[in-house]
Amino acid sequence: MAVQRRTRRILGALTASLVTAALATAPGATASAASCEVWSGVPPPNPGAAQNVFGGVAAPGPCNVWAVGFYRDVTDGQVLSLAEHWNGSAWKVEPTPSPDTGINSLRAVSAAAGGDVWAVGFTGGNTFILHWNGTAWTQAPSPSPSSNTNDLSGVAAVSATDAWAVGQFFGAAGAKPLVLHWNGQNWLQAAAPTPGSDGVLSAVAATSARDAWAVGSFTASSRPKTLIEHWNGTKWVQVPSPNPTVPVSEIGLNGVAATSASNAWAVGTYTTGGMDKTLIEHWNGRAWKLVGSPNPARGNSLLGVAATSAGNAWAVGLRTTSTSEQTLIERWNGTAWKQVPSPSPSPSSELAGVAGTSASNVWAVGSFSAGGQTHLLAAHCC
Repeated sequence: MAVQRRTRRILGALTASLVTAALATAPGATASAASCEVWSGVPPPNPGAAQNVFGGVAAPGPCNVWAVGFYRDVTDGQVLSLAEHWNGSAWKVEPTPSPDTGINSLRAVSAAAGGDVWAVGFTGGNTFILHWNGTAWTQAPSPSPSSNTNDLSGVAAVSATDAWAVGQFFGAAGAKPLVLHWNGQNWLQAAAPTPGSDGVLSAVAATSARDAWAVGSFTASSRPKTLIEHWNGTKWVQVPSPNPTVPVSEIGLNGVAATSASNAWAVGTYTTGGMDKTLIEHWNGRAWKLVGSPNPARGNSLLGVAATSAGNAWAVGLRTTSTSEQTLIERWNGTAWKQVPSPSPSPSSELAGVAGTSASNVWAVGSFSAGGQTHLLAAHCC
């Protein structure tokens, strides 16, 4: 069965036993605007005494950045939604609703403007959408087509009257892709292709009201495959997407970014011979094609991607050895993807999301654990 990796990792973090420690990421050297290849840690506050996890980040402006996720205290075990804002000098927790008594998690965030921000995830077994109006976060009603489990893992805001959210819902026949649309008044379910079985959509990106991409995975003839769907202004259609030529036991696209109708990136992971490998695909306006990417460790996964131009993109995730899990950052310089050094404050660190306003201002977020506690991780390249 094809498994969407970000879903598996976040849900695993929610149900795993408590892990810990305080964020001790020391700021590093700043990078030049030309290269932006040196990342420094910028410690955010950790509201939970047990778990704190960032799953997504958006950057409406250089001094206006949002990161979302969840946290858990040790008193009642409730998982609460989390949104933090960077104002140019510090991270600050902004209160968010958590309507379920068990689990409330935010997975992705996107901004149409500084005062118009959407965050998505799940609350209990239902879809979960929050909106920032410039003053406060409030919950917006959202469809949950399944009586079992509904989950949103990606969001893309185009304008005040146009936004997309994607994820999955589970029924008797397994997982199906879920697409929701904001029309300025309501979130409504949109028709989307549901090929094969166990279909999920992990992320969405849009450049205009007529150009949006959603990526994920599905299973066909018992074989896991990549899934890419495109919004052409009228309907969502499945677009052919390449798969590695080697046999794979798992595969999934976890992130997507686009700067124009002829430049988009999708990143993820595939497993072959028991080893996780990075997966990167590029849209050139005509077709999606596989692009080579570094695999610096025994296991390598990409969970998010951001692009600011045709010659600049970033992909983030994790690399694993037999004894540790470290962050992974790869950069597209217009010619090739190359690994760049990234902060890993403990032997158990990962990055889940990345966003940037320019080639010289990029944020990556995730989490790390040490000493029995999970803490937030935010890194900046400027």
